[in-house]
Amino acid sequence: MNKDFSQIINKIAGSCKLETKSGFFKTFKWLVLANAAVVLSLAIISGGALIAYSPFILLLGSVFPFISLLFSKSLAKKAHNIRIIDPETNDGYEKSLYEMVKSLCQKAGIEKIPEVGIYESSDMNAFATGPSKNQSLITFSSALLNNMDEKGIAAVAAHEIAHIVNGDMITMSIVQSVVNAFTLLITIPLSFIKIFALFSDQVDALAYLFISFVKFIITSIVLFLGNLVVMAFSRKREFEADKLAAYLLDKNYMIHALKILSQDTVTFPKEQKAYAAFKINAPSALFDIFSTHPSIERRIERLEKLEL
Repeated sequence: MNKDFSQIINKIAGSCKLETKSGFFKTFKWLVLANAAVVLSLAIISGGALIAYSPFILLLGSVFPFISLLFSKSLAKKAHNIRIIDPETNDGYEKSLYEMVKSLCQKAGIEKIPEVGIYESSDMNAFATGPSKNQSLITFSSALLNNMDEKGIAAVAAHEIAHIVNGDMITMSIVQSVVNAFTLLITIPLSFIKIFALFSDQVDALAYLFISFVKFIITSIVLFLGNLVVMAFSRKREFEADKLAAYLLDKNYMIHALKILSQDTVTFPKEQKAYAAFKINAPSALFDIFSTHPSIERRIERLEKLEL
């Protein structure tokens, strides 16, 4: 990894600081709309009878995504065995990489520089995570650092910084919370029906099996549709991160990085699959609708049409 980012750093330093909008109001808007949708659905489904239980449903649906977000950095470090770069390191390459990330963060208006890490992996990848803009982590795979040039690595760093600036981690948690809440709205009544059938003398074994089967089918459909919503939002945020990265650095750098990523075969160990949606490169699906990421071809096409 004998690379020097000094020219990239000079290029960033010589450009104007980018005026990025705060992600707080966007996140707040998503939170309000999501909660309103859940409460409205609860009112329609129950005819208004279960409105009093809406805070419980919302809280229950939000618990796991936000707990996961709160511990996201420590969980990511453990899953990927990430080594954090010391800002005062004497290693010339790692120091240069850190300073490049720092320069991009300063241009993007991030006050507290994220932790910068490296993890061993055969796939070219990188991701950002953390509970907030000022408590975040950016990490690069060893394969990406070994196989990309300075321009490509800088573009990937800009993409991950864009996720932090856009508040994508917390917004993704909100979207997942809404999906969980809708799932609970459907499955909790079905679970009560199943329990009632189990202890009722008026329901025979065949009817109970039928109720269990219906619950399984409906739950599977709801989860499938919910995952499609999460993946659709994830694809949207990838386009937005590419766009902001182009403003932060150079759209041609971003296109260059994506072309290199398109040559990579992405495979994740079992413990890392949960992070697929957060990485810059993810396994492709036959159709984009079933993927957390748009195809690289579509991402490049969007960037080529972007007027800076």
